[in-house]
Amino acid sequence: MRFPVLFVLAALAAAPGVYAQPVPSGTRLDGIAAVVGDQVVLYSEVDALAQQAATQQQAAVTPDLWSRALDQLVDRRILIDNARRDTTVTATEAQVNDEVERNVQQLVEQTGSQAALEEAYGRPIADIRESFREEVRDDILLQQYRGRRLRDVAVTPSEVEAWFDLIPAAERPEVPELVRVAHIVRAPAASTGARDRARAFAQALRDSVSAGQATLAELANRHSTDPGNTNRDGTKNGGAYRNFATRDLDPTFVAASAALQPGGLSQAFETRFGFHVLRLDERTGERISFSHVLVPISQATSDLAEARALLETLRDSVVTHRVPFEAIARRHSEDPYSAARGGFVSDPRTGERDLRLDALGAAWKATVDTMTVDEVSGVAPVQLLDQSNVLHFVLLQKRTPAHTLSLADDYALLSGYTLQDKRQRVLREWVDSLKRQTYVDIRATDRYVPASPTASAAGAP
Repeated sequence: MRFPVLFVLAALAAAPGVYAQPVPSGTRLDGIAAVVGDQVVLYSEVDALAQQAATQQQAAVTPDLWSRALDQLVDRRILIDNARRDTTVTATEAQVNDEVERNVQQLVEQTGSQAALEEAYGRPIADIRESFREEVRDDILLQQYRGRRLRDVAVTPSEVEAWFDLIPAAERPEVPELVRVAHIVRAPAASTGARDRARAFAQALRDSVSAGQATLAELANRHSTDPGNTNRDGTKNGGAYRNFATRDLDPTFVAASAALQPGGLSQAFETRFGFHVLRLDERTGERISFSHVLVPISQATSDLAEARALLETLRDSVVTHRVPFEAIARRHSEDPYSAARGGFVSDPRTGERDLRLDALGAAWKATVDTMTVDEVSGVAPVQLLDQSNVLHFVLLQKRTPAHTLSLADDYALLSGYTLQDKRQRVLREWVDSLKRQTYVDIRATDRYVPASPTASAAGAP
């Protein structure tokens, strides 16, 4: 049996929908592979998705891979068909506009310029934007529809143990050295002038959006310093965040979002990261989707010595006077992501507290590498995830040497994998039940059509 982690990589369970992107000039659409409700799946779409998967696997397109690509696109259309008919999920014009802009900007970056993009697609940029709108709207609806179905899926300890037992002992992978850390942070104070300039600029950006002179996505891609605005491939995402638990966000940010209705745009407001302009895109219980621009406050005139002196005093309270580290962090740390949890640092994507030492930044590694468990470091500079330069001191709470994956040492990691796998199964069962209520006509009778134009034309209905 193969390692079950591979099961969770299916795009249907974990990834946004695959866009049917505008077709460059000169590319021939080669027929209908399937009909789902009032939607179609084109042979060209299946070819493109199968080729993308083959490239990722460094393999050739096979009949099985092509067939699975067709199945994935059919499943997506089934969900979209049902999402369109569900009146409790919505896609506002502002959401659609920003998502369209994000996708167009990605294409501009990939082709090198707007002119190059227009030449590649044989149409002006306005037409390219318009060709994205329906697919973007469907994807927003799909994310809401799918997210609502999966948000309450949870796993029990017995399910985690059963999932782990599926992995043969000989196939259990090596886990690198892990550390569990907490820290107390102070940011050097910025001057009043720097704060006023940042506020004024953020408000000007907000006014541009309100007046219709630019979209929030455009301004986020151009001006925002939030590292979350950059995808793993280096492209920009328009400042969009989807389905975040409010408990994981800065309290001021949560308060600003609470004052908005979906589609509403905030005034400029300040957090420790700088000034934000926020648009609430969706609220579901204690989870929100939003878009924002972050304007940092320059620290060029910061008083570094004052921040260091305060941290030295706080460190002395922990080391000499035995004041609990967690209590000091909650009262004095200026890292909102960890302060409320007593300074505990976790992976912002997964919430996992056991962090790979080799994946920490250079400053973190330099501090933690030689520490022993329960030791408190000296005061040192560090750059946070938002790219702000601050000072901190660190408590090393746990160190786990490199080891073979085990239930005892890696329960939290295994719990995450088990949850992903369960969500995959729940989603699969859900789509299968929806399929019985949805008109589906698979017209690719041989289930595989090579990507060459001649073969595709021969196989098209």
